[in-house]
Amino acid sequence: MTTVGGEASGTPVDTQVDRTVLSWARTAATLAVAALLFARWAADLGLIAFLPATLGVSAAILIWVRTRSGASKRRAQFARGRTDPPLRTAAVLCAISVTLAGTGLVAVVLD
Repeated sequence: MTTVGGEASGTPVDTQVDRTVLSWARTAATLAVAALLFARWAADLGLIAFLPATLGVSAAILIWVRTRSGASKRRAQFARGRTDPPLRTAAVLCAISVTLAGTGLVAVVLD
């Protein structure tokens, strides 16, 4: 492995951080699509079907913004040779997934 401190763009640090940001963007997009699947039940369930859709899309936007805004901090951590895992973002994603499943279940049960 090469030393990457202070090198120009295109270094392994930039590449790894960009891959991580893209990975979180794909995760956020998947969350948004899964949440929007609930909106197709709006004709049968009414407005409550939009609750999980709104929650999921809002969470996807939040995750995308947080990972994009933290990319420069992550680059600095990688350049130093140590990075902290995004535990808070992962915990939020887990909580949103459980909440999304719960609100979808409530929407179906209340029908």
